Amino acid sequence: MHGLRAFLILPFVALLTTASASAQTYLSATITNGQENPPANPTLSTGGARPASFGTVTFVIDSTNTSMTFSATINNIDVTGTQTADPNDNLTAAHIHASATVTPATNGGVVWGFFGAPQNDNNPRDIVVTPFANGVGGTISGKWDAPEGNNTTLATQLPNLLAGRAYINFHTTQFGGGEIRGNITAAPGVTTGAALPPGRIGAAYSQTLAAAATGATPTWTVTSGTLPAGITLSNTGVLSGTPTAIGTSSFTVQTSAGAASFASKTLSLTILPTTLSFNNALRLGHVVDATNFATQFTIVNLDTAPVSFQFRFWDDNGSALKFPIQEGAAGELAGSLAPGGVTVAQSPANSSTLMQGSAEVASNGRISVLANLYRSSGPGGTDAEASAQAAPSAASVMLPFDNTQGYATGVAVTNTNATQTIQVTVTVTPEGGSATTNSFVLPPHGHTAFVLAANYPAAVGARGSVRFSTAFADLAVTGLRFSPKNSFSSLGGAQ
Repeated sequence: MHGLRAFLILPFVALLTTASASAQTYLSATITNGQENPPANPTLSTGGARPASFGTVTFVIDSTNTSMTFSATINNIDVTGTQTADPNDNLTAAHIHASATVTPATNGGVVWGFFGAPQNDNNPRDIVVTPFANGVGGTISGKWDAPEGNNTTLATQLPNLLAGRAYINFHTTQFGGGEIRGNITAAPGVTTGAALPPGRIGAAYSQTLAAAATGATPTWTVTSGTLPAGITLSNTGVLSGTPTAIGTSSFTVQTSAGAASFASKTLSLTILPTTLSFNNALRLGHVVDATNFATQFTIVNLDTAPVSFQFRFWDDNGSALKFPIQEGAAGELAGSLAPGGVTVAQSPANSSTLMQGSAEVASNGRISVLANLYRSSGPGGTDAEASAQAAPSAASVMLPFDNTQGYATGVAVTNTNATQTIQVTVTVTPEGGSATTNSFVLPPHGHTAFVLAANYPAAVGARGSVRFSTAFADLAVTGLRFSPKNSFSSLGGAQ
């Protein structure tokens, strides 16, 4: 066996396949007193008006149509019972209502309750209520999972949700039938990943943000945070300009296709120095993404000053690899960190074709990069993880191996030279036996991964060491040890 199929599938006796996934579906609601039927007119328990209550809600139905997450922000409704002394504004229940006859002016029955009674968020219970630090109200988030529902299911109600025959309702002590309500409608949904492709100081930058189609042309605005200096956002969703400062900026954008059809997302944009040299980059000998297998990167600034970093990914043949990054552009991973700062990014574990290769990380300061290779789920039901520390390339790397008692050793070898083909000499020395030597060739930035015993008979059922060497410091090697029970661990290499 060769490549990832030997490196991962052989130990796990699993097939890496995945079904094609449809896109996520985005919905939203603007909730007000006036949409109640009949309209609500909030007052104090002692008489007299209290502030009108209102809010917004965004919904995301996952790509398999089996769960729906939501995030609601409600104002002037007491989510704790203690934000105001008057009981009239106390939140008592919150539901989604739907039926084939629901319209913005027509009531319908409760199909899912997520606060108060009925409580249908139970498998698991994952509702989170966060009160405002200043002011009356808060945010409520959670997920409608497939098994949940008030004598119904999400699957049954999907046609109503998608057709606008559903609304979300928040009930208070004063208004047991509902104080604020909003019809659920299709929303643009920000489909651009949270981490934008990086820019470089002094170089023109342009990136068009993307939204799910709704039939209307969305407009874009920045609602919080700060864009990088020199960058602006047009109302058509184009981030452009010439950056004037290095660093990472976070900001929230909102896209709207009408008063009740909107979505927002927090994005980050890193502006790098004019150049980052990869001559002395840190190297990771193996990265992988496939169904149930992922790579997570943890980057730490070890310096006493801010540091910028950038990854580059290469496939087996040495070509640039569009390695998937969760909530980011494929093949793009960069950032800036304050002294002692840390950031984490990972692949999504859902590539339908095997994505494997190597990575190199350039920076303008001292950083540490740790790659966690893990199986997110799969046969046997037990997750497993191993880590590999990024390091400078070397002319020689030696790994221990132990293939006794059903264990197997997997290795990945990378040529870190950008222009030269290298010959890699492999010396396998079993415990108490004689060394055997073989070799193979890797193209510039080439990569290979295999099970040691499958290629070198001297390693079958034995313990010992394996040394990889070449004429120059152009090697990065990762080793993993697999157990018969599908766990795996990293092997420390000596240069």
